[in-house]
Amino acid sequence: MTHTWHPSIVAVIAVKEGSRLDCCDEDTSHVWVTVPGWSPRRAFLTGATPFVEASGKKAADLVGERFTARLDLNNPPSNEDTNGERLEWPELALRPPIPAVWFGEGQGSDQ
Repeated sequence: MTHTWHPSIVAVIAVKEGSRLDCCDEDTSHVWVTVPGWSPRRAFLTGATPFVEASGKKAADLVGERFTARLDLNNPPSNEDTNGERLEWPELALRPPIPAVWFGEGQGSDQ
């Protein structure tokens, strides 16, 4: 099987604080993220640490942030693993701003 690894958008839609997903989980901050390249309707609960490190922000301030990660779009997590899976986010980085010229004059650059 050929893997297709592409830089993909990962959007943080919510933060869950103060609980561990299982006995081995060291992180008590988690984020709900969407990955449109995997599914336009599913959200995934995952540890906040990689997102905190990539952005330099506190977990509570991540809602609304968009990141890029190099993901295998041919191998999304299964439907049974929507809550609490230990997903990896290779090359996770804040999404670069969209150039203002793409929106025309006088419009913002973070659409």
